[in-house]
Amino acid sequence: MSGQWAERIAKWKVRRRAFHLWQRRPHEVAAMTSEEHVCASCGTRFEGNYCPRCGQSPRIGRFSFKAAFQLFIDVWGLGNRGMFRSLRDLLLRPGYMIRDYLSGMQSAYFPPFKMFFLLTTFSLIVTHVFQPEEQESQSVQIETVQEQPEQEAADSQVVIRRQRANQIIDKVLNYKDSYPSIFSFLLLLLFAVLIYFFFRHSPAIPDLRLAELVVAFTYVANMATVYSIIGTVLGLTSLFDNLSLCAIFVAMRQLTGFRYRRLVPIALVGVILLFLVFSAAILAVMYI
Repeated sequence: MSGQWAERIAKWKVRRRAFHLWQRRPHEVAAMTSEEHVCASCGTRFEGNYCPRCGQSPRIGRFSFKAAFQLFIDVWGLGNRGMFRSLRDLLLRPGYMIRDYLSGMQSAYFPPFKMFFLLTTFSLIVTHVFQPEEQESQSVQIETVQEQPEQEAADSQVVIRRQRANQIIDKVLNYKDSYPSIFSFLLLLLFAVLIYFFFRHSPAIPDLRLAELVVAFTYVANMATVYSIIGTVLGLTSLFDNLSLCAIFVAMRQLTGFRYRRLVPIALVGVILLFLVFSAAILAVMYI
């Protein structure tokens, strides 16, 4: 029995090692074919995977259900530039995939901002389909909270300032519950700006720019949206929210090369800075 367990553990280590090697391996473009083709669109004779004149693939033939489905998803922006490859890599090798994109391998992956708007739209649809009652109950609760300050309104400046602060907090919470993907995206962008100082000289990318970190965090926000969609569909929102938080640390470790003992303090500093910025914004509105 012990021999069987030892063999299983050895196989698991081999598979784990192969998976880690696959994570670090960049995307490989298909090899150039030497077969001669005649483009069906412009009639150009060429060798290779695409027509040099109009860019059409020589593999286009008669329509099938697969081709029709590809045309359908292309309407939504999913049929080009590796949307499914990008989703797969965001779940299995997020940091390495983002590093490949920043290093110039942009044609292999779906653009981050376009992916964000598509995933956000899909997330809103999924949320309203699978959690309609929860959305209604949240809006009712927020409305009752917003009505309380009006009933307790007074001439005191202190009460008025408290009302303003409560209204701001309620609006932020309402926006978070109604548009979780957009809220996460804006939060991550602000987080990236606040902690850029700690990431600009990292082991994996010694000269990381702020614009590159914003792009990286956009992909991270897309990854978090994918986890949120899966959790909503399966009815395991809390579980997948926690998995998403862990995946963010994994992505940043793969992207920057920092160890977790360095990333955790940076994350705590970023949370403190976010709290200070949010508190300063509330105070500014209260005393304006």
